[in-house]
Amino acid sequence: MVKFLGKPFVERGRDIETGLDCWGLAIEVFREYGIALPDFVIDSFAFQTIDMLAGKELKSRLWEEVYSPSDKDVPLIVLMRIHPRWITHAGVLITGNRIIHTMKKTGVIVSKVSSLKPQIVGYYRLCSG
Repeated sequence: MVKFLGKPFVERGRDIETGLDCWGLAIEVFREYGIALPDFVIDSFAFQTIDMLAGKELKSRLWEEVYSPSDKDVPLIVLMRIHPRWITHAGVLITGNRIIHTMKKTGVIVSKVSSLKPQIVGYYRLCSG
């Protein structure tokens, strides 16, 4: 995951060299594990649209919630509520207590789960077929 650290946040970013948004980073991290994520290209500040899509996706059979994640469960999508009312951010659980994510102010960083716990909505596994 080191190759991602410090890469800039870029709105709708899908290129590791020029920059990634939070879902673009998730796509790249999951690719490292041999897993292809579906792509959703949405402006990062379209909060209601992101929240609506997240809700729709979570109701589909494509995702399974993991309630007590550990190292054996990685990678998992971590959905977060940065805005007080809506799911607006995604990261990837890469160990039982570390999340890789990117934000406009920081670029790609790794954070402890404990530092993001108040914002975490849940952890989700992409189901196969």
